[in-house]
Amino acid sequence: MALSQIEQPAIEAALAEFDKLGRQDFLNMYGFGFATKYLLRKEGRFYDPKAIVGAAHRHTAGGNPLKPNEFDATEAIARLERLGYEVVPFSGLWWVNQGDTYRAERDGGYLWAPQQTKAGRSVAHHKDVNNLAVGQRIIHYAANHIRAIGTVAEAPYTAPRPAEFNTDAWGDIGYLCPVDYAELPNPIPRDEIPDRSPEVGPFTKDGNVKQVYLVPINHPHVCTMLEFLNKRIPDLFGGAVTHEHASAAPTVERTGPSDPILEALLAFKNVVLEGVPGTGKTYAIERLAAMWRARTGRELLSFDGRNYRAMVLHPSSSYEDFIEGLRPGSPKPGATSGLFDEPAASDGGFSVKDGFFLTVCAAAAAAPDRDVLVLFDELNRCNVPSVFGDLLLTLEASRRATYKSSGGPASAKDWQVATPAQLTYSGRTFFVPDNVYVIATTNTTDRSVAPLDAALRRRFAFHRLEPVMPDGSVLPETVSGPPRELFTQSAKILRDLNDHALRPCLGPDAMLGQSYLYAVATALAEASTLESAMRSLQLQWRYTILPQLIDIVRGLGADDLLATNTRASWFAQHGALEQVRKTAMPALSQLDDFLQQSLELQVVVDGTGLARGARITTYRVSADTSGALANEVSIDLFDEDEDAIA
Repeated sequence: MALSQIEQPAIEAALAEFDKLGRQDFLNMYGFGFATKYLLRKEGRFYDPKAIVGAAHRHTAGGNPLKPNEFDATEAIARLERLGYEVVPFSGLWWVNQGDTYRAERDGGYLWAPQQTKAGRSVAHHKDVNNLAVGQRIIHYAANHIRAIGTVAEAPYTAPRPAEFNTDAWGDIGYLCPVDYAELPNPIPRDEIPDRSPEVGPFTKDGNVKQVYLVPINHPHVCTMLEFLNKRIPDLFGGAVTHEHASAAPTVERTGPSDPILEALLAFKNVVLEGVPGTGKTYAIERLAAMWRARTGRELLSFDGRNYRAMVLHPSSSYEDFIEGLRPGSPKPGATSGLFDEPAASDGGFSVKDGFFLTVCAAAAAAPDRDVLVLFDELNRCNVPSVFGDLLLTLEASRRATYKSSGGPASAKDWQVATPAQLTYSGRTFFVPDNVYVIATTNTTDRSVAPLDAALRRRFAFHRLEPVMPDGSVLPETVSGPPRELFTQSAKILRDLNDHALRPCLGPDAMLGQSYLYAVATALAEASTLESAMRSLQLQWRYTILPQLIDIVRGLGADDLLATNTRASWFAQHGALEQVRKTAMPALSQLDDFLQQSLELQVVVDGTGLARGARITTYRVSADTSGALANEVSIDLFDEDEDAIA
């Protein structure tokens, strides 16, 4: 194989074939992926350079098409340039909808998006700001026009909300990406863009622009979009920058309220997040990781692309999984025991294998300039003494090891150990570095596990997360009419149910978390028709929210609280709740009315003895019922005679 055999006629033949087949089919035919660093530009058209050279080899004397692994992209580009073709740097194309923020972001030379809304929800088109790469191009869209072409100037980083973004809908911490803006003297109207199909990325099926912030132009359509821009914008790849980026946008102030969980974690190094299911306990670690650099000035160590390590604990979790254990090799007799970040000696029979937390601590010892965030999920489901053994003492903040050496690669021997521990199987010395921060979660509704023991409680700070029901702002603008009204109504009903019935009657661990509503919001956003949106809402209530509600009250022996025909007798048996009854009954009746009139569902309690309990059935709205939003669309989830058992 010699690329020197490829001459201009062969390249032209490959270009003609590309034009005839289209980009996707051409690449599929020859087994190439989309170009990620450069594009070939010829007479206003754009091509994948390596794929063109590979296909062109077929048009040489006795040649066959080259496979991607048979030559290098740099060789292909060099050959094309030697033959007089233009190759331009290109690593990706994005579309950003800026609206009212365009001027501020343009003048500051950046893009900024919140890590989460005030309701605590993160959205993909905001998080994508953190995925921007240096050199990528951005189409800036505002007020129905393409206003500028931007170039990513530096890698994105975590930064507080710019001072000029005076909205309460967003969180205080976000992603900021420095961008060089080349503003167009003649903005391009949206309607002049030739291909506005949904497959391109930023467009809806009717050719309008989606209600999103940042979205990539999908690979198969990149060349088409570039060819359109190339016709309208002189010197597309070399235009003068009109608004230069700032390494740190001058309008960004590193202020704002501190996150209580983050402050507790920095103070105590070990924090347990407790609460009922669905309150965002596991999600919290992603939020903390995103805020870390802005608050501490230090980077987090990355594990497989994530800024934290996580382990889900369960009743079968053991010391061997968590710290170290024998697996098929045993330590050599008389072998000298080293530190825990060194391989354990083995004779080939059984060997000592490092567990989850030991590998985390070894990584932390090797990276003293970074912090390490680790999640113990569902901590209360494991046998804590069995999993941690005698190592709980080493977790204590005051017992952590501190880094003393500088220069050269770091290892465990460079740390000053306050409280060492001898590992059971290998005999190695173990400690927890002080750059390790532990978040653990516990589900307070789980009645199948024992409470956490006092030894662990003394070494962790505890923070309870309460349910916070979202409002309609978590829904995209495309969700309107009855689905939006029913979502808002769902949130109010669950909020009232928690505040006026479940908490006062059954206690704080009987409440429902907000994650169920976020699942509803996601389902509604993905629905393409009013009918499918209504069906999604019914399915979420029928198969997630109501079963969880029934499971909670059943575990507390309070099934009768859920049905209209048994509720009064339940309160009569619990005379101490007479005052609570006055607010609980309206909240429960509100739930009944919503289920029956809007979703055609109801909860009934029947049976005797051990067979007595609550279950979900269908409820048929009578023909003369008025005012029920669901009557606008008729959805049948069940057969006429079906009773769904919860």
